[in-house]
Amino acid sequence: MLLRVDLAEGPYIADVGFGTVVTGPLALEAWREQATPHEPFRLVPADDEFDLQVRFGGTWTDLYRLSLHEQMPVDYEAMNWFASTYPESLFVRNLIATQPAAQCRRTLFNDKFTIRHCHGEAERRTLKNDAEFGEVLDRYFGITLPDAAEIGMVAALARERAAHPDFFDRS
Repeated sequence: MLLRVDLAEGPYIADVGFGTVVTGPLALEAWREQATPHEPFRLVPADDEFDLQVRFGGTWTDLYRLSLHEQMPVDYEAMNWFASTYPESLFVRNLIATQPAAQCRRTLFNDKFTIRHCHGEAERRTLKNDAEFGEVLDRYFGITLPDAAEIGMVAALARERAAHPDFFDRS
C-alpha cells in the first residue's frame, strides 16, 4: 500500500509493502534521485502515473508503476486476493522472502539467496540442501521452522519452483 503524506515541505510517498522496500520517504518529485538508507530511488513520469525506479549499482530498474488516484479498501482487497490466489501470480509460483537490514538487503527467491550490499556488491548462492534452507531462514529472516520435516518441505518446494523459472528468475 502506497501512502501519500502531505507535509509543510511538500508531498511525500511511503511504501513499506513491496519486495524492494523503499526504506525512507520519497518526495513526490519527478526525476529527482533520492537517497534512502539503502539504494537511491526516483520517480519517472508515465502518462498520469509514475514508474518507481531503484538504482542498483549504475543501472536504474523499474519496480512498479504507481497512481496518485485514491484507492478504496475494496481495491486493496481485490488485488491482494488476486496476488495470493491466481495460479500464475509471482507470489503463488515462488517461495519469496525479503528483508532490508543494516547496509544490505536479503532476498530468498526459491533456492537462490542473495545479500545485496548498499555499495552495490551482491553475494549470491544457490541453497543446496535442507540444512542450508533452515540456516538461511532462521539466521537471515528470523523464520524458525519447528522440525527437519518442515524445513525439508520448504526446501523441496523451493527446488521444485526453481526448476521452472519465470521471468523474475532469469540469470
